[in-house]
Amino acid sequence: MTETPKRPAPRIVSAASRLSDGLVIASPRHSDATFVAIVERLAAAEGRHPLEDAADVQGFIDQYNTFYTREEAWLIADAQGQIANPGNWGTGVLYSENLY
Repeated sequence: MTETPKRPAPRIVSAASRLSDGLVIASPRHSDATFVAIVERLAAAEGRHPLEDAADVQGFIDQYNTFYTREEAWLIADAQGQIANPGNWGTGVLYSENLY
């Protein structure tokens, strides 16, 4: 019998925002030009104002496209040695700036 290879531990790969309808939008940084452009196009396609799609939760995604809150993402990034810049933001809540 062949054993299924163990899946690598999650690593944080991108900032992401989860909209109120559950849609997750990944972008290099929270509320950056990429995020805004996607939200504006979605809203226009559905005849709504872009602010109706304001991010409900800011967080991050891993390589498996799993969404994590800022607090959950901190635990993963810390465990994987991804915190390159602790900054002045404290610990326990991940910001994009912590990763580079």
